[in-house]
Amino acid sequence: MIWLLTIVLPLLAAVLTPFIPAGRRGSGWVFVAATLPALWLGLVEVSGVTAEWFLLGSDFSLDTPRRIILLLTAILWATAGLFADAYLKDDVRRGEFAFYFGLTMAGNFGLLISAEVTSFYTFFALMTFASYGLVIHSRTPAARRAARIYLVMAIIGELFLITALYLAVQSSGSMLLADIPPALAEAANGRFIFWLGLIGFGVKVGVIPLYFWLPLAHPAAPAPASAVLSGAMIKAGLVGWMHLAPVGLVEWPTISLLMVSLGFAATFGAAIYGLTQVDPKTNLAYSSISQMGIMTVFLGMGLYGGIPAALLLPAIGLYAFNHGTAKALLFMGTALPAKVGGAWRLLMWAGLGLGVLAIAGGPLTGGLWTKYLVKTFLGESSLPGAQTFLLLLTLSAVTTTLLLSRFLHLLSRIKAPSGTMAPAFLLPWVLLLLAGGWWTMSPTLLPADLLAHMAGEKGILDYYLYLHTNWAAFWPIATGVLIMALTLKVAALNWWPTKEPLLPAGDFIHIILLVGDGLAKFVRKGVAWLTSTAKSLDGPEKLFYRISDSQRTIQKSAAAESVLRRWDFVGIGFFIFFLTLFFLLR
Repeated sequence: MIWLLTIVLPLLAAVLTPFIPAGRRGSGWVFVAATLPALWLGLVEVSGVTAEWFLLGSDFSLDTPRRIILLLTAILWATAGLFADAYLKDDVRRGEFAFYFGLTMAGNFGLLISAEVTSFYTFFALMTFASYGLVIHSRTPAARRAARIYLVMAIIGELFLITALYLAVQSSGSMLLADIPPALAEAANGRFIFWLGLIGFGVKVGVIPLYFWLPLAHPAAPAPASAVLSGAMIKAGLVGWMHLAPVGLVEWPTISLLMVSLGFAATFGAAIYGLTQVDPKTNLAYSSISQMGIMTVFLGMGLYGGIPAALLLPAIGLYAFNHGTAKALLFMGTALPAKVGGAWRLLMWAGLGLGVLAIAGGPLTGGLWTKYLVKTFLGESSLPGAQTFLLLLTLSAVTTTLLLSRFLHLLSRIKAPSGTMAPAFLLPWVLLLLAGGWWTMSPTLLPADLLAHMAGEKGILDYYLYLHTNWAAFWPIATGVLIMALTLKVAALNWWPTKEPLLPAGDFIHIILLVGDGLAKFVRKGVAWLTSTAKSLDGPEKLFYRISDSQRTIQKSAAAESVLRRWDFVGIGFFIFFLTLFFLLR
C-alpha cells in the first residue's frame, strides 16, 4: 500500500490544492502530507511489490542508492511545498503552480521507486513534461523563452532515452531495470546503448554540451520550483545513468575517460562562466552544472573497472544528497534577502554560509565526507591520470568557493526590508537547513560496507576530528574567499559586473540560435531563387496541366482506377504490404 500511496498522494495533492481559495494558505501542508510515504520508504527498508494491474505490470522496490535519493527528494518536495505556500500566497496563478508541482512530484517519486522499464519511463516523462508548467509559471518573455528551450531539449532527450531503453530491454530480454547493466556488459552493442542513454539522461543531468537550458530555466521558475529542479529533478538523470551503467562489470576506457573529462570540464567551465553573471539564481544554476560534473566524474570512474557497484553507487547517492539539500537551501534563500529583516537576518546569512560550505566540502559538513568519497575512489582507481584528477578535484573547491562567494555577494546587494520575516518563510527554510548534508554521515543512510571501506576501524567521527582532514578541506575554501575579498576591496581588481552579465546566460544556446538563423536565411534565399527561376522558365506548371488535361491521360487514369477498385487487387495488395511489414519488424 505504501508504494501506491507514494504516487497517489502527490497526484491527489495536484488535484485538490488548486481549489484552495486565493489569498489563503494550506497547500503547503497538503504537499508535506503527500511526501510522507516517500519519507518513510527513504528511512525504512520495505520489501518490494508487484502490481500486475498497473501499466504492463509494474514492480516497485528500492536499492540503497535510490533509497538515499528518494529521501533527498522527499525532504526537498516537502520543504519546497511549504515554502511555495508562503512565496506564492498572493500569486494569481498559484493554483496552476500547485497542479504542476503535484504532478511533477508524483513523477519524481514514481521513477525512483520503479524497478522496471515501463513504469520508470512513464514517470520520468510525467516529471519532465509537468515541470514545463513550473518553468513557464510567470509567463514573462524570459520564462516563455526558457520554457520553449527546455521543452525542445526535453523532447530530444526523450527520443534518445526511449531508444536506449527499448534496445536495453531487447538485449536483456527482461523489463527489470536490474537486469540491464549485466546485459549491456555482455552485449555487442552495449556501448552504443549506453551512449544513447548517456545523451538522453544527460539532458536532465546538464552534462556538456546539453546543459544550456539549465541557466535559463532556473532563474525563470519561482524559487521553490528552482529548488526542486536543481536539488531533486536533475538527480533523476543521474539515477537513469545508474540503471544503465554496468559499474564494476566492464572496462570501457573510452567512455570512462570521456565522462571524467566532460565532468571536469563542466566542473571548472560552469564555475568560471557563472562568475560572469549578475542574477543569483543564474549563478546557482551554473553551480549545479559544475557539481553535476563531479557526479559525472564519479560514475565515469566506475566504467573503468575495479570498483564494485555496491560501494560506488551508494557513494554517488550520498554526494547527490549533500548537493541536493544544500543547493535547494540556497535557491530558496534567494527569496529571503528582500523579506528578512532584523535579527532574523543573522540566521539567514548563517544558513546560507553553511549551504555554501556544504557544497564546497568545508570542514565539519556533509560535503567534507562526500568529497572524501570521491577522493578515495579516485586514489584506488586504475584510471590513467588519477593523480592529476585528484589535484583537479582539490582545485575545484577553490572555483566552487569563488562562484558561491560571488552568489553571496550578489544577495548582499539586495536591500533589506524594514520589518521582519514572516514565520511561514522561516519554517520550511530552517527545516531544510536542519535536514542538510549532515545526513550523509548518518547510519540511516550509510551502508555498512561503504562505511567500513572508507573509515575502517577508526569510525567516521575520528575522520572528522582529524586535523589533517580539516586542513585539507579548509585551505581551498579559504583561498577562494580570499580571492573574492581582494577583488571586491581592491578597485583595480574589481571587474565584477553589477547590472548586466559579462556573458549571456545559456551560453551555447546563443551559438545554436546564431547558426540556426544563418541556415534559415540560406534556405529562404534558396527558396526565393527557385521560385523566381520557376517563374522565369514558365514551364513546369503548364507542362503538368497540359499532360493531366489530355484525353489520353484521362482515359488511362479511369482504367487504372477501375483496376484499383477491384477487391481481389486490394486484398492481394494488403497481403503483400503486411507480409513485407512482418519481415521488416521481425
